[in-house]
Amino acid sequence: MYKVIKVTPFFSERLWGGHKLKDFGFQLPTNDLYGEAWVISALDNGMSYIATGPEQGTSLKSFYKNHPEYFGTTESEFPLLSKIITANDYLSVQVHPDDEYSLKHNKMLGKPECWYILDCPSDATMIYGHQAQTKTELITMVEQKVWEQLFTKVKVKKGDFLYVPPGKVHAITPRVTVFELQRSSDVTYRFYDFNRADKDGNLRPLHLQECFDVTTVPDSNEQVQHIIEGILVDNQYFTLHLLTKTQVLDLSLVQWGKVTVVEGEITIGTETLKAGESAIIVDLNQKITVKVNGKALLSYKK
Repeated sequence: MYKVIKVTPFFSERLWGGHKLKDFGFQLPTNDLYGEAWVISALDNGMSYIATGPEQGTSLKSFYKNHPEYFGTTESEFPLLSKIITANDYLSVQVHPDDEYSLKHNKMLGKPECWYILDCPSDATMIYGHQAQTKTELITMVEQKVWEQLFTKVKVKKGDFLYVPPGKVHAITPRVTVFELQRSSDVTYRFYDFNRADKDGNLRPLHLQECFDVTTVPDSNEQVQHIIEGILVDNQYFTLHLLTKTQVLDLSLVQWGKVTVVEGEITIGTETLKAGESAIIVDLNQKITVKVNGKALLSYKK
């Protein structure tokens, strides 16, 4: 029988953060500026912990390694990371490497990711792609600092979905809140950081050579999508469901999954999760009924 196990988030302070995470049910630990809730994470620099039961307080990383019978996987590390990101300012314009490049240079897998827009202004745009047609043109435009000409901005609205493969230039913009699902990798290369200094007056490092190496040129052709229910993405890296109504999900080919509630509440079996709560669902391989009175995002790796 499957188990629904709640986990605690890790809150990440950011220069561009604020307190908007409270609007999604989170209790922030201090008055500092928080930009991200790593709601389900097994990375050492942002760990989730088991919230209930006899193993309460165990790190998700340890729980995953201690219970292979629950996860039925041969992967040595927990493979997925979920975040909620709230931006009061631009995030750095960045790009992520693919597996081949990242394994060679960082000794970890590459970083595909995706965004579901939870909230944004009516005139919101995101940086999603670039205009360079060749590597030489990309390098020249960066050297000339013609950022407005280089970076592509796309209009977005609440409920939109964007897939960000490795090699895709991207940045979240002010007052936009996203649910982000990604490979459990922490490799980010910065193109541009708006010349911002941290609280000590230091500029964050850029990684221009790495950006030139891994950026897809010409740009790939992913599009902003608007999907009101069901599967948002389904590929070799991850599958992501948007749940807005009560339904039966056939997860008979899935050993485990993870879910985050972003609005209202849901019930799986005897476990109810409210906005701001997340859980892993282990020992699956069956159909499950999810009672939804709000909105949640369920993900897994096949």
